[in-house]
Amino acid sequence: MKILVLWVAILAGAGLASNAQAESEQTGFFLGGAGGFQWFSGSGTWNGFDFEIDQPLSGEDGSPIGLSWDNRALLGIKPMAGYRFNRSFAVQVGYNLNIPKSSQQTYSETDGIVTYEQGMTVEWTQRNVEVLGIYYPDAELGYYFFGGLDLARAETKITLFENADYIDNVGDSISAGDFEVLSDHITATGFILGAGVEFASDSNKRVAFASVQYSRSMTDGAFFGTDDFKVDMGGISLVAGIKWYPFVPK
Repeated sequence: MKILVLWVAILAGAGLASNAQAESEQTGFFLGGAGGFQWFSGSGTWNGFDFEIDQPLSGEDGSPIGLSWDNRALLGIKPMAGYRFNRSFAVQVGYNLNIPKSSQQTYSETDGIVTYEQGMTVEWTQRNVEVLGIYYPDAELGYYFFGGLDLARAETKITLFENADYIDNVGDSISAGDFEVLSDHITATGFILGAGVEFASDSNKRVAFASVQYSRSMTDGAFFGTDDFKVDMGGISLVAGIKWYPFVPK
């Protein structure tokens, strides 16, 4: 939360201080690219159990179940395209490609001379399509507000494995195991709200930007054969990048 407050303060200060000299002449079609960090929500319910994505699947003592993520951070890149109608309004479509998130959880026990282990690894690959409307209250200062739709999809691969190690009758070490790979996907539709600031450059064709946004996108359906996977695939994101107006004169 401290990082979010600092980011908002930076956006506000930059909008008032650095963009007083912004040209604000960019209109028409634009392309862009950005890098971002999202603090993923990953909260909800799954088949009647409370769900938190950074919790183990066991759900011991009534605690939430999850996919055992080390943390809720997602990193990714976002190509985008849009059209700025005038100094006050624009529309934008972005495609957020997150780096796959991997996790593993295991359980083991020893019974005499046999050690048994079982567990699973999970790879979560999320993509988001964002359709936004952007409003510039004061084009000279360069700050803006935006909102729109968030269309999320996560491809998930789970590898279940088990292994047994023991000593046979002649003293040899024996290891035997097996694994199974399962895959599924889940989608969600929600909304995005955010604010940002643009920074003037030495070319009218380019503008740098930074923004902070909140999204909420709830799933509602079956996941790996079980019902009631209602989990928020949104969160708080910090994004920075560049927009390019190819048809604007230099």
